[in-house]
Amino acid sequence: MIVPPIAASEGPKPGVTSSRIPIRVRFAETDLMGIVHHASYLIYVEEARVEYLLRRGANYADWAARGVHFPVIDARVRYRTAAAFPDRLEVECWVGEATRVSVRFDYRILRGDTVIAEAYTTLACVDHTRVPKRVPPDVLAVLSSPEKPEKVAPAENST
Repeated sequence: MIVPPIAASEGPKPGVTSSRIPIRVRFAETDLMGIVHHASYLIYVEEARVEYLLRRGANYADWAARGVHFPVIDARVRYRTAAAFPDRLEVECWVGEATRVSVRFDYRILRGDTVIAEAYTTLACVDHTRVPKRVPPDVLAVLSSPEKPEKVAPAENST
C-alpha cells in the first residue's frame, strides 16, 4: 500500500485560504508520560475542520438535508515533536485537494513557530444511502472561499 506524503509542513500553497484555531492541551488529553496522546491529534484536526467550515458560513445541516454527507475515509498524522499539558497550540487547516467525489483537508499543528505535527483527512462525498456522489459546485465554492469576518470567533477549549 502506498501512503501519500504529507505536504503540510510548509503550510498552504500561495492563494489557498486557510483558518487557524487556538487549542490549549487539556490534562485529559495526555498519556502517562505527560504528553498529548496520539489519538488527541485527530480531535484537534476535526475541531479545526469544523471551524474552517463554520468560518465560511457552511451549514452542514443544510447539506445533509440535500443528501450531501462527508464521512472521513482516510486520516493520517505525522508526529514531529511532543506537546504536553498545558501547551498552547494552533491548528491550521486548509483544503489540500478536491476531486469530483472527495475533499482532502491538510493541517499543521504548531506550538509557536514549531510544527509539532502534520495531518490530513480525506472526506468522501456520499448521499443518504452512502453512495458516492459528486461534490456539488456550491459546496466546492464554500470550501475554497475566504473566511467571513463575522464568522471568526476566538474559540479556545478550556483546561
